[in-house]
Amino acid sequence: MVIKNERKTITVQLLSQLHLYWVNKTINYGLLILVALVGVVSVSWFYSIDSSVIPLILGVIAAALSETDDSVLGRIKATFITLVCFAIASFSIELLFSMPILFAIGLCISTFGFIMLGAISASYASIAFGSLLVAIYTMLGAEQSSNIWQQPIWMLSGSIWYFILSITWSALWPQQPVQQSLANVFIHLANYLESRSQLFHPVTGLDPQPYRIKQAALNAATVTALNQCKTTLLNRSKRGHVQSSSDEFLNIYFLAQDIHERISSSHYRYQELCEQFGRSDILFRFKHLLETQAQACKQVAKSIQLGKEYVHTGQSLLALDELVCSLEHLKTEIKSDKKSLINQLNYLFNNLATVEKQLGNICTSNAGMLDTTELDDTEAHGLKEGWQRVISHFSLDSMLFRHAVRMSLALTVGYCLIQLTHVEQGYWILMTTLFVCQPNYSATRNKLVARVAGTILGLLVGVPLLILFPSQESQLLLIVISGVAFFMLRLANYGYATGFITILVLFCFHQHGDGYAIVIPRLTDTLIGCALAVLSVTFILPDWQSKRLHKVMAGTIQANQEYLAQIIGQYRIGKKDSLPYRIARRKAHNHDAKLNNAISSMLIEPGRYRTATDESFRFLTLSHALLSYASALGAHRTRISEAGTHKLILDAHKVIHHHLEILTKLLDGSEHYDSQNNSIDLDLKSRLEEWRDQDNSEVKMVLEQLYLIYRMLPELHSLAKKFVIRAKN
Repeated sequence: MVIKNERKTITVQLLSQLHLYWVNKTINYGLLILVALVGVVSVSWFYSIDSSVIPLILGVIAAALSETDDSVLGRIKATFITLVCFAIASFSIELLFSMPILFAIGLCISTFGFIMLGAISASYASIAFGSLLVAIYTMLGAEQSSNIWQQPIWMLSGSIWYFILSITWSALWPQQPVQQSLANVFIHLANYLESRSQLFHPVTGLDPQPYRIKQAALNAATVTALNQCKTTLLNRSKRGHVQSSSDEFLNIYFLAQDIHERISSSHYRYQELCEQFGRSDILFRFKHLLETQAQACKQVAKSIQLGKEYVHTGQSLLALDELVCSLEHLKTEIKSDKKSLINQLNYLFNNLATVEKQLGNICTSNAGMLDTTELDDTEAHGLKEGWQRVISHFSLDSMLFRHAVRMSLALTVGYCLIQLTHVEQGYWILMTTLFVCQPNYSATRNKLVARVAGTILGLLVGVPLLILFPSQESQLLLIVISGVAFFMLRLANYGYATGFITILVLFCFHQHGDGYAIVIPRLTDTLIGCALAVLSVTFILPDWQSKRLHKVMAGTIQANQEYLAQIIGQYRIGKKDSLPYRIARRKAHNHDAKLNNAISSMLIEPGRYRTATDESFRFLTLSHALLSYASALGAHRTRISEAGTHKLILDAHKVIHHHLEILTKLLDGSEHYDSQNNSIDLDLKSRLEEWRDQDNSEVKMVLEQLYLIYRMLPELHSLAKKFVIRAKN
């Protein structure tokens, strides 16, 4: 009996582990690729059609790289558009291949056109990339092609096979992408919580700036995860209204947004808390609570992945109860002149207590507990709206337009180089340029390093494997393995992914007896393609971050200004998570993430293009602190009815709003610097300071937060002036 129970327990554990592997996004995607590659390789081997191996595999790869998440009907529509674009790209290459001049003109125009399609949506951007990839794949075999039909048909067959599998996969497990993206949100929330907990480790002379910078990066990752989840839900909606089958996940998504607003908020200056409570256990209690809530977020992520109802454990509840006791004990010992700091701790406690409540509300049975069910639909509907989006990007200020010009010229120059020098297997130059050349220098450099290192590694490993596995069957098996590994690693580690795709290429060409012959051309063409990509981003309409950083800062300040205006408006009417409020909140966090990414990208650029690095990080710190203080106001929204108090709040907000507006205009270059406009209202400052010294005020927290924002304005003005002067120089 005991043995049977042990076997049953082992079986349950094994099935649970297998289920966890199945719902893992990377493993699940790898299984789809495995089935797709096994299918095309098996057909080629069974019917001994060696000439079909390469185009079939390339068709699968192009289809997988151009695929985006969508509902089943959305996938069918996208598949039709993708196959039409693939057919046009492939057949046009076959038709124009023997006419170099027309080919070069067509390559330049089509590259520009395909990339500009990305203005419509991310889906069209993926389709455009896949179409360019199909065009270059067709070039690789055009010389050996016996007619214009053979390559395109085999390649389209591989793509059709993959799309059939992908649509079937989606139809069988329609909610899995939503679960995976929502789980990813909570994983990032956990990372963000753990980072914020580090500030509650009391250290003498604490400098919060390094922590703020790290938190800004983690907040950017969290915002990206939230945006991806929103896109996944939006793809399963009708004009922003989510289908009933996804209601429960939409509810959890809105709770995640609320949790994010609360954990990104700040009610205090960390250095003051560390100075005053460095010898107390209170900060450690807050740190422990944040850590336990981070663990709870990880458990939420796991429950969502497995499709199980989340059950909130008592660990964080116990931490919350212990924190209450510590706060009560501290209040009996604290001196009267330190009570303002106790109030800050109380605000923080109330915020985290609400986070605890929100975590307890996360379960799949709570669908419909929120009033709002609408998402901001940013997708283009109809040809007219799509065309208007494309036209709006015909400007040198558009990064997409610059990238389209850069890529079209780079590929055309690469093609002319191939024609003039007759480089062996030269079309790999174009493929490398397509993969490596990114919209900015830093992203291109990262791709370049990974591409070169991965290619060298793949060749060093692939050549011995050719010797060790001479049989066709073993080589086809390695083709499948390396193809699956490429797709599983391409987002996590592009260098290793490039190594595996290089091995796949070696074995594919070895089916025709050319495996060893392409080793040197593969390496040489990769280096030439990388060089061409770097030269393109450096000299063709370059996007140096230092040249546009002040505009990114202006956008960040403006987004915070609009978010704060939405918050203050709700202190008159009461808390309501309306669509305009959520749009303003997301916009503020998106711009905060954008600023963080812009500064990080600037650090990778050549030294002569970097500017005011220390000031940039300081501005990022202040900007992120501004967002955190505003988030605290947003987290505690409530209706204030007392007229005198509300007038003071409105007066304070009016001054802050005015200064933020001036900062925006200064940074984007639409207004000259004027010290008179930037002077601080000393009368309002004294009024806010008086309120800070009063106790037991129900609106004290609001005035505290406005005061924290208010005292940042002089330094923000000083930094803005420096960036304006540097931008002019």
